[in-house]
Amino acid sequence: MTDGAGSIDPARHVLSLLAGKWLTAAISAAASLGLPDALARGPKSLDALARELACDPSALARLLRVLAGEALVRERADGEFELLEAGRLLRREALGRLACYVGSPLGWDAWSELAWSVRTGESAFAKRHGAPLFEFLDRNPAEATLYNEAIDAFAQREAVALADAYDFGAARRVLDVGGGRGGLLQTLLARFPHLEGRLLERPAAVREAREAFARAGLAARCEAQVGDFFEAIPSGFDHCVLKHIVHSWDDDQATAILARCARAVGPEGRVLVIEGLLVRDGRRSLTNMLDLEMLVLCGPGHERTKPELRRLFAAAELELVDSQPLSETGRLFVTRPRGDARDDARTIPDPLRA
Repeated sequence: MTDGAGSIDPARHVLSLLAGKWLTAAISAAASLGLPDALARGPKSLDALARELACDPSALARLLRVLAGEALVRERADGEFELLEAGRLLRREALGRLACYVGSPLGWDAWSELAWSVRTGESAFAKRHGAPLFEFLDRNPAEATLYNEAIDAFAQREAVALADAYDFGAARRVLDVGGGRGGLLQTLLARFPHLEGRLLERPAAVREAREAFARAGLAARCEAQVGDFFEAIPSGFDHCVLKHIVHSWDDDQATAILARCARAVGPEGRVLVIEGLLVRDGRRSLTNMLDLEMLVLCGPGHERTKPELRRLFAAAELELVDSQPLSETGRLFVTRPRGDARDDARTIPDPLRA
């Protein structure tokens, strides 16, 4: 994208940005077709790959050329295609489920209404689908599965990073509030055998989480409970995790969620908040892009700066005791209830322990 003098050619730069639509669609299509997983099993000729994926060979060749241009696959001298290192991240067990979601009607269509969201500050998803995101997912199980799988894929690196960054040695019972299908809890309990966990989620996610916990051999240590964090948070946990929950809500709603978590943990408990931080100095930022995703999906929900998060914590009777980066879009904020909040717990009894 540079001219002969090494400076950026503005026209090529803008055209390259606009072509991002085509590239995103190509990557999502490859993941949806199962192409990365097929090549992960070994290099294949175009015809063999087309037969395995039930694709038109000529059309598949056109897709492969685009993927090769982005160093995701490579055509070898013998004519077979092989998966490159970056392409391996598009396997289903890695980021493939996120790639499937991004290019699906669920993840794609509402973005055509971004200009409307910018004008109104309201959710393009709700306009496009006739209901707010989470209500829509409650009524559409197949779409809920697609969404929850994408969230799991997006969050997996942060789950591993959290297990590396935070000392859970003194923890005993961890509550994951709004944690999708429970991928974070699975990571933590696999790393720390002394931990017990509970997921608080909506009905569709709870069903899938229970199956996932059973498959992982964690059913005896990890439970899933249907609940609404706007009503109450179960008691009896020393750690509460909120991973990319706060950014889905406006300040008043986010404060209410945080305050309930502050009251739910014991006097020495911790509320672990994972959120991205906005960049306001003109640098390219994945969190800034995710901020637009929250506008499209949730309307008033948004990413925040560190001072804005500090104000939320203070309003929720939480004090910040530590902070460290986990990923490009996630930073860990370790908080604890202030003394007066610990004496005013408004929680619900633990129905699974009664």
